[in-house]
Amino acid sequence: MTAQGRDPAEAAGLLARLADLVVAMDVEGVRREAEACLAAGLSPTRVISEGLSAGMRSVGEKFKAGEVYMPEVLVSCDVYYKGLEAVRPHIVPSDGSVSRGKMILGTIHGDIHTVGKDVAVPVFQAAGYDVVDLGVDVSDDAFVDAIQRHRPDVVGLGTYMTSTFMHAGATVETIRRAGLRERVRIICGGPAVDPAAARRMGADDASDDAWEAVGKIGRLVECLRAGAGRRAS
Repeated sequence: MTAQGRDPAEAAGLLARLADLVVAMDVEGVRREAEACLAAGLSPTRVISEGLSAGMRSVGEKFKAGEVYMPEVLVSCDVYYKGLEAVRPHIVPSDGSVSRGKMILGTIHGDIHTVGKDVAVPVFQAAGYDVVDLGVDVSDDAFVDAIQRHRPDVVGLGTYMTSTFMHAGATVETIRRAGLRERVRIICGGPAVDPAAARRMGADDASDDAWEAVGKIGRLVECLRAGAGRRAS
C-alpha cells in the first residue's frame, strides 16, 4: 500500500514504534522497523523526523529531566544511527525534494564532542537542507575556507562546552575579516549556547535543540534571501 493510501493512524503507529525502539535502545529492532516504515510507503524524511528523530528527542528530554544518563544517551545514539543506515540512502533519490538551502556545520576548535552534531545533521537533512559536515575541532580558518568553497546560506557553530561557546565571537570575527559575514547567517548550537549571548558575539541566533533550530534556520535563510540587512551587532 502506498503512503497516500495508508490509514494515517496506521502510519502514525509505525512511526511511534520506531521512536519507542530508539528510546528502548533496541539496536536490533530499529533497523527492521525503519525498513518496515519504508516498505509501507512512508517517506524517508517522515521516517527520520517523526520516527528516529522523535525518539532521539524523547531521549534528550529524559536526559534533561534526569531520567536517563549519558551512557544511555550514547546507546540511544547508536540505535539512532543504525536506523539511519537503512534510511539515509533513500533520502535524495526517493524524496526528490528541492533543497531549502545549504549549510555547513562543524564543532568549533577546542571541542571534540560529536554526539550533538551527529544528531543534528540528519535532522537538518530531513528538513530539506543540504548539509556539509566539517567534523569536530574545526579551526576558524577552516570555516572561512568552507564558506568560500561551498557558498552556504547558513553556518552552524557547534559549541558543546561553555569555554568553546565563548570562542564563537572570535570565529564570527574571522569570518567577518575575510569579507564573508554578509553572505551567510550564523547559528550556534549545543547545550552551552544562549541566543542573547550568541548575538552579542556577532552570531544571528542559537539553539540547544536541533528540532527548534530547524525553524530558526528557516527564518535565517528567508531573511538572507530577502536581502535584509544583518541585525545590528
